Amino acid sequence: MAKTSNLREFQEAILAKLKDAANQVGTESSSRLGVVVGTKRFLINLNEVKEVLPVPPILSVPLTKPWFLGTTNVRGNLYNVSDLAQFLNMPPTAKSVHNRIMLLSTETTAQVALLVDSLAGLRSVQEMHAQSANNEAKQLFSKQKLKDADGHEWFELDAEGLVQDKHFIQPV
Repeated sequence: MAKTSNLREFQEAILAKLKDAANQVGTESSSRLGVVVGTKRFLINLNEVKEVLPVPPILSVPLTKPWFLGTTNVRGNLYNVSDLAQFLNMPPTAKSVHNRIMLLSTETTAQVALLVDSLAGLRSVQEMHAQSANNEAKQLFSKQKLKDADGHEWFELDAEGLVQDKHFIQPV
């Protein structure tokens, strides 16, 4: 039972920080939410994440692309759930207790949820070094490629670019 309590506390702490970042109008935070997607690490601007949740039941939609998992109901609101790894041409996300869905909140849409392998916590982009952008970064909808002090590569997700992509919009 202690693990459940610790997980709940961790999620509540992340959500509190997300809400604090969203409330700081006019200031660009250097903190990003780190997530693992397949073999890649991504950073997502806190202002583009509405909420992070354990994976709820998802109702599949027939005749759609394999990466489009279906729809889910979160407190009375329907969200379209996509497997980010699969959309980015990686193997499908393996089911795990560490999987999460991120409810995105961009200027374009508010009903998008992305399935990720796991959370990697909050990361500061000020403590990372920019790497030269390459074709891989573009294919991963990345604003920039960064490297942390441990030598791990991170891709800063362009959530707005992702949700406006013509292939992402039409999963059929």
